[in-house]
Amino acid sequence: MFKFLTAITLGVMLTLGAAGSAQSGDATFKLTDKAPFSIMIKFFSQSRNWQWPSATTHWTLSDDGEHDFPLNCQDGEKICFGGSYTADDQTYWGVGFKGDKGCQDCCLTCGNNVWHAWNLTPALSQTCASCNDGSCQCGLGTSDSLCANHGGNNPNLGCQQQQ
Repeated sequence: MFKFLTAITLGVMLTLGAAGSAQSGDATFKLTDKAPFSIMIKFFSQSRNWQWPSATTHWTLSDDGEHDFPLNCQDGEKICFGGSYTADDQTYWGVGFKGDKGCQDCCLTCGNNVWHAWNLTPALSQTCASCNDGSCQCGLGTSDSLCANHGGNNPNLGCQQQQ
């Protein structure tokens, strides 16, 4: 009888150990909408096929207050946020609304009391700047940053973006 109970106890312990192999953790994303429109937000696991709140739903940031998104996750799991004004992802933050964009500094690794805060600012728009070397530089950024390697910005020259 003792051998039988020992075998059952060992079997139960092995079963529970296998079922509990993925330890739970948490990660809290603190997001603030600093853009002019509401932003649709989702979170994507980079370690498994999982999304928060789900594959068919999202959260919406519709004011400029900080919003906390505490996620239950697996210890060590990499999670990235993604957001967009619309589902077409033309303007996006993080990994985008579909989770298929690259990002820098938009992910957390699940653990114990892990959190980070982000301000989601408006996307930079395409601009052109006249530079002191006579060139016209177009791209994302300010006129000063576009002309930084071209002798500085000279707004008196004027230039226009070619279509």
